Amino acid sequence: MRNFSDFVVYVDESGDAVWSSQQDYPILNVNFCLFRKSDYLQQIVPKFNALKFKYWGCDNIVLHERDLRKTDKINDLSVRSKYEVLSGETKDAFFRDLHAFLKEANFLIFAVVIDKNKVPLKYKEFDPYHIAVYRGFRQIHSYLADVSPSELTKVLHFVFEKRGHRDDHALSKALSSSFRQLLLLQNEAVFDFSNFRLELMDKKSNSTGLQISDLNARPVGNYYLLSTSQKSKTDQRVTEIIKTKLRFCDFEGCREGELDAVHLL
Repeated sequence: MRNFSDFVVYVDESGDAVWSSQQDYPILNVNFCLFRKSDYLQQIVPKFNALKFKYWGCDNIVLHERDLRKTDKINDLSVRSKYEVLSGETKDAFFRDLHAFLKEANFLIFAVVIDKNKVPLKYKEFDPYHIAVYRGFRQIHSYLADVSPSELTKVLHFVFEKRGHRDDHALSKALSSSFRQLLLLQNEAVFDFSNFRLELMDKKSNSTGLQISDLNARPVGNYYLLSTSQKSKTDQRVTEIIKTKLRFCDFEGCREGELDAVHLL
């Protein structure tokens, strides 16, 4: 039997993976959610499914932050009808339960925010998504090296949501030459990501980990925009939860509540 890690990482993003920026959301945030498998299997998945059963009577719904925020923009009427169940007091109760679940759930967020307008030109020869993925890998690597070095000898799976054939094919090469070019550009020792395994999963798979990463991705981005005075307000309930989950790791250790903002390169 292969020597698998005690952890698993689910990854999703908010914002466009291109260098042009939208005025109201000029960033790309790639969200890495790290779960200990025992917590994930025994606590997180059952409680997340229980939340679905409470409000829909079954678990046949894939929760997406955008669909919860913009129900009227859902094109698939069968999917829209599921979200339209959440209205009035029912919607308020659902969000209270969702926030309570996220607050209690034991996982960490390693978020990489690319502030497109602040990134030096020399980095724009690279795909912004690949830069974020590299930085996320480096964060996870640094965290494990700090708290459990033996995990770096085990196979650690990173589960990404499928983004389309071309993007998926490019991502499958993310551990090769382009990453090493980034490392050399920053004059750093080459990290060994050989134990990292990329898995691509369809959004319809109903993966709890991918849904949790999705539900946190845009709120993390909003938290960054708020902290840099690029946004005037955001949901403080979500912000307080996010701050307890966020970890930023470098060679000096890991700190709570901080983001990896790529304009600091």
